[in-house]
Amino acid sequence: MPATPKQPRRPHVKSRSGCQNCKKRKVKCGEERPSCRNCSRRGDLCDLSDETIVPNALEVPSTVASTASALSGSHTPQVLSRAPSFVDDGNGMGALTVLDLELLHHYTTSTCPTLSSDPIIRNWLLVNVPQLGFSHSYVLYSVLALAASHLAHFRPNSRQYYYAEATARHTIATSIAAPILSAISTDNLIPMYSFSILTLFISFASLGHENDLLFDASNVIPGWFTLFRGVRTVLEFNERAIRSSSISFLFSKRPGVNMPHESKQLDHDALKEFQEYIVTSTSEDEHTRQKLLDAFQDLKVAFYPFYGEELSNEGKVRSIFTWLYRISDEYIDMLRQGNSNALCILAFFSVLLHRLEYNWWLKGWSTHLIDRIYAALDHTHRCWIRWPIQEIGWVPQRDVSQSLFHITTPTT
Repeated sequence: MPATPKQPRRPHVKSRSGCQNCKKRKVKCGEERPSCRNCSRRGDLCDLSDETIVPNALEVPSTVASTASALSGSHTPQVLSRAPSFVDDGNGMGALTVLDLELLHHYTTSTCPTLSSDPIIRNWLLVNVPQLGFSHSYVLYSVLALAASHLAHFRPNSRQYYYAEATARHTIATSIAAPILSAISTDNLIPMYSFSILTLFISFASLGHENDLLFDASNVIPGWFTLFRGVRTVLEFNERAIRSSSISFLFSKRPGVNMPHESKQLDHDALKEFQEYIVTSTSEDEHTRQKLLDAFQDLKVAFYPFYGEELSNEGKVRSIFTWLYRISDEYIDMLRQGNSNALCILAFFSVLLHRLEYNWWLKGWSTHLIDRIYAALDHTHRCWIRWPIQEIGWVPQRDVSQSLFHITTPTT
């Protein structure tokens, strides 16, 4: 019986773009996405799930810096170079990757408990906010971005990777949320407020990444100053709706959280001496002097939980948030213009940040601010911030006047 001729082998195209797991095991990778068949069968995390699927020249705002400008009414588009591989379903919501599931898990188990010690606020961040994200994608992307920022702080070997993932997700969140800011209604008020709060945490947590984007043109004012303007705008224009909404409990007074000392101020010698200097300063007109005094008086109230009556971490955090919320637009304009007295007040505020740096999202801000403020001040005003420098434990660099962060300070 004649032998059956051998069938020719089917040709196949060789590829060098398989996932790393298949390459290590020296097996053929099917390159299925978001996870190849081999990795899915073995339960491995496939690196194909993190590849970028973004149209060329997709214009969306940059991350924290553009969020600040969006909340304040300005917008500067920037080309996104990296983004998570979401598949848009027409509502801003896409298919989540394995990494996104890891980030969501990390947020609920690890990140959320670090954001607040108040059980009521912590439960809102843990349950209500992610739930909002399932119907408002910009909230969900912000949750994932904050979790990635948290991992960046505690996984130093992968820090830049997680910062990039955080940036990509928050950029998408901002691009979706920015148009809604001009049309806030009862339907999107709570999601927009949640997005704003998450963005504040992301802004604080971004110090280790893209430092140049964290400050405005003055090189002294952090991006979260402008973000607080946006939160204040949302609250002030919708105060009645929020007070009668499902999140009204967030604004109720609770012992150890709200400040029972609202009429009390810290009478520390360094604070009293600088306040007297502002009062007697002949370089300021009366209106400017009063705005400086208003900002400093509010700051003395914020100091009280730290040096006077000890409150919980939640009460202390709320005290600095309250000061950032209450400062006037005129005071911020003085900072932008390089007013020396305004910069000195910001240096005193840096002391409170230093006392809260056991919170991972505030770590490093006090020294970062005092370094820029010191470089912007003349020798006379540097003498007025000696106490903040001592409290923070910061040591000026030599030739600081030649620092990259130096700005010309007008004579005051």
